Amino acid sequence: MPRPSLLQWTVIAGALMLLSQATYAHAPVLDCFIKQGRVTCEAGFSDGSSAAGRKIQVLDASNKMLFDGVLDKAGTYTFAAPAVDYHVVFYGGEHHQVTLHSSNITE
Repeated sequence: MPRPSLLQWTVIAGALMLLSQATYAHAPVLDCFIKQGRVTCEAGFSDGSSAAGRKIQVLDASNKMLFDGVLDKAGTYTFAAPAVDYHVVFYGGEHHQVTLHSSNITE
């Protein structure tokens, strides 16, 4: 089997760079904040596309589900602030998941 030429390696490297940039451009984004005892989470994708209708869960430290829902048309989800440690998981589709721990959620 012949070795690939420099041109073929360049084409392969360029294709891999484009694929990695495309993947990065569609990364899930999640931010949550607390206001008056309620947590509001805003989610979407780094390329600006909407996350409306995507699944979001709130789990305690032992991964017991506290809340389970979907993002509204604005890409937000609001719930009562749990009195225990928790984390929010945004499921943005295949290989697109992001988790935010309660210690990183502020007013």
